[in-house]
Amino acid sequence: MSSISETAGAKQQRASNSDAKQRCGSCYCGKVDVKVTGKPISVSICHCTICQRLNGAPFGIQSLHRAQNISINRDPDDLWSIQTSKHVVRYRCKDCGSPVFATLGRGKTYAVPRTILFQDKYKPGEDVDYRPTHHMYYASRIIDVDDEIPKYIGTSRPGCGVLWDGNG
Repeated sequence: MSSISETAGAKQQRASNSDAKQRCGSCYCGKVDVKVTGKPISVSICHCTICQRLNGAPFGIQSLHRAQNISINRDPDDLWSIQTSKHVVRYRCKDCGSPVFATLGRGKTYAVPRTILFQDKYKPGEDVDYRPTHHMYYASRIIDVDDEIPKYIGTSRPGCGVLWDGNG
């Protein structure tokens, strides 16, 4: 097995996070393991048409993590990737097809599907750090979601996000 994050800085950051909370998961067949350390940057509910089509669902829920806080263990040929936009590359297990993670901003940030990290282990109220913090691309939604978290028309990137006004 090899790890995606093998830089000296990443190893040092993982060592300093040794007391931080860890969450682990794997793809459906178990060939690809994911481990995150510490709290996510945010947890997004994404309604973009790319997430809808690639997940076969009305939206995807993923947690964002800094590259140094994530470890992906797999054999070199266990993943296939697709670049879905200028700065997003999505990775899936070659055997079972499960979405495993995506890299954003040339690999500085990783997005991990909530289904990888929780699978059948999630209990409501269990891990408040992984509660969704916002919706993004809500203008592309195919179902309405009645909750109290912010809904962005498009991106939720700081300085670029525009909140949905409840119309349309």
